[in-house]
Amino acid sequence: MKKEVEKIEETSAYPHKSLEKIEEDRIVFLSKYRRQNNFKFFVAILCITAVFVAFLFVPGMVGKKNPELANALTIIICVVFLGGGLAYSILVRKYMEKSMHRYFNAYFSNVNDFVFGAKQYTDVVLQDPGKITMEEFNEARLYKDVVSTNSRALTTFKFNKVEMSIVEASGNIRRADKRVVPVFVGKEIRGKAKYEGDEQIVVYLKGNDRSLPPTNVEGLEKVEETSEYYIATNSKSYKKVLTKEILAKIKAIKTNKLLVDVAISIHSGKVFVMMGYDDPLMVLPLQAVFDSKPTEAYKKDLVKVCELVEALGK
Repeated sequence: MKKEVEKIEETSAYPHKSLEKIEEDRIVFLSKYRRQNNFKFFVAILCITAVFVAFLFVPGMVGKKNPELANALTIIICVVFLGGGLAYSILVRKYMEKSMHRYFNAYFSNVNDFVFGAKQYTDVVLQDPGKITMEEFNEARLYKDVVSTNSRALTTFKFNKVEMSIVEASGNIRRADKRVVPVFVGKEIRGKAKYEGDEQIVVYLKGNDRSLPPTNVEGLEKVEETSEYYIATNSKSYKKVLTKEILAKIKAIKTNKLLVDVAISIHSGKVFVMMGYDDPLMVLPLQAVFDSKPTEAYKKDLVKVCELVEALGK
């Protein structure tokens, strides 16, 4: 642990104290995680050894004179050690779940301190437990046949006094071979839109081979498509919504290796922006030293998306 701290101090290039705090918290949690795993392994070996010794030696030591007592002692030793080992395992699991929950909350709190540090962000609140329902996920109408969702770190905030929210989420489908696979993994930003029509307007910014395009747009007409994006809608007035100003803001959002794609859905007075991100941002740091560059890139992406959501609400 000391060597890890020294390495960080020598190579530290974090642009913000909150990002440094993430790395400090990671080291503390990893140390606790390893210590508990090692001790849990020791307890398991101890229990197995005790049971083995009970079966091997107790009958020989007591069995000749009192077989019934030998059997009873063997059973008692097995029950005590196996039951104790199981109870300890359950307690450790609950303890680590609480520790991990605190670690996750601290991580997202520090990320928010960095990402929402600019003056245009106000009233930033990290929710706890910070989840959305599958119905809320499906409200974007971008992915069909979703059988389960996962979410965390729901955060409400205002951008230039406009209310918005963001959550890390994934949506999953069940394939024909019964395997559950994701159709979206990333950040979902939502806000209010001036367009109140029920006819959905979808804009998809294409990405690389890791991208997961919307799966619920078959019934929509592709009214415009380029190598970078397409627009799909049955609305006859979509150009009044996707003005030159709005399209310019959409095109300013650039997909890359980290931001693999972006799907935008506008309908019923709401706008949903699904930002598909790759593992370097979505997987919380544990074994490896925290790399802040993906978070720094996400901060820049979010400003562009919030500017888009703000403009769509005017």
